[in-house]
Amino acid sequence: METFKQRKKTIFALTVLFCIAMSVITLNFRRPTFFENMLMFVIAPTQNGVTSVTGWLERQIDFISNMHELERTNQRLLEENQRMQLELARLEMLERENERITTQIGLMSMYPALELKFAYVIASDFNNWRSHFLINRGRNDGVLENMVIVADGGLVGRVHRAYARSAVVAPIIDDTSAVSAQIRRTGELGFVRGDIRLWEQGFIRMENIDADADVLENDEIITSTLGEIYPHGITIGYVREIHMDPGGLTKHAIIQPVVDFRQLSVVKVVTNSLDSPLFPAYDDVYDEEEED
Repeated sequence: METFKQRKKTIFALTVLFCIAMSVITLNFRRPTFFENMLMFVIAPTQNGVTSVTGWLERQIDFISNMHELERTNQRLLEENQRMQLELARLEMLERENERITTQIGLMSMYPALELKFAYVIASDFNNWRSHFLINRGRNDGVLENMVIVADGGLVGRVHRAYARSAVVAPIIDDTSAVSAQIRRTGELGFVRGDIRLWEQGFIRMENIDADADVLENDEIITSTLGEIYPHGITIGYVREIHMDPGGLTKHAIIQPVVDFRQLSVVKVVTNSLDSPLFPAYDDVYDEEEED
């Protein structure tokens, strides 16, 4: 009997302990109460919304940060590009200066009797027909009216009006200009004039050429010995076309000037006295070339 009672107590005690253990184990897995369910029903959507907004804000912050980084990178690239452009412009300027010096040396070797003074074109508008241009040399530099202007191995024009520190140049492309010229190969004479219809194509015109004159394409046209202003022997341009005039007594030639007037930035003023012979040995050189 005692043994049975003792077993009942033992079983009861074990049962109580089991129940306590199960209660402890299942404490965190209990079913939520009604109030807990209601609270979760209200809070859950709000929490999802907050989570979505937070995620969107984080993405926007990342986007803005990336944009700022891209802007900084773009700014660095722009600055580098500007530095490269400045360096390229500097190299181009040096190249042009080298070409100018080379041209100066070439002019001096071609026309050893010329006394040349550099001048910069400071105002021009060759798109406006009959437009003279301004250079930065004047009377204070010894530049006077009717002094000859050359560039790129050829004739540009003459000084139309000289001021103290600047001068106005009348170019040979002006339709009011007239230059006594001749064909270097044969000595045939004529006059070179500007022509508004031809200048749009980059040409000028040589007129009053005798109908029987020997003129060929690519003949060099130079200033003649009859000029009162322009020294003898300066290259004007080259023949591109020859046409007979109405009546058949004379003909004219289309000339491409040596000087590129649309790109003209530096010229040389011939400062020799207009009364002095600039090419005393020109005919001798020409004769020697003919003999060769």
